[in-house]
Amino acid sequence: MRRLIRQILAAGVMATASVATLPAFAADNMQSVDELRTSKIVGTKVYNNANENIGSVEDIVLKPDGSMDEVVLSVGGFLGIGDKYVAVPFSDLKISRDGSSLKITTNGTKDSLKALPAYKFYKS
Repeated sequence: MRRLIRQILAAGVMATASVATLPAFAADNMQSVDELRTSKIVGTKVYNNANENIGSVEDIVLKPDGSMDEVVLSVGGFLGIGDKYVAVPFSDLKISRDGSSLKITTNGTKDSLKALPAYKFYKS
């Protein structure tokens, strides 16, 4: 009986110790309503203020510190042909929820985005 009590106490101490030793870098374990998933942003269509589809999000570029540097948009193509990649600051996009999906808008027009220099990805 004493052995059983010791094992139960030891298990309790170990469980407490494992919770207390969570690494300092542990993050939240649940997405909040105001947080966005990059996997849901990439591929999403981008609209202008007149609600016209002007392209889509091709990729998101991060700085070494983890902050967002820029968003690469695919513009000017038709059915994936003739696309041009251009970069815009993340702050230039407005992301809202449209039901269960995301809606991304920008003040830019298709022509103003196509006039930007072509974005070149680093080949790693």
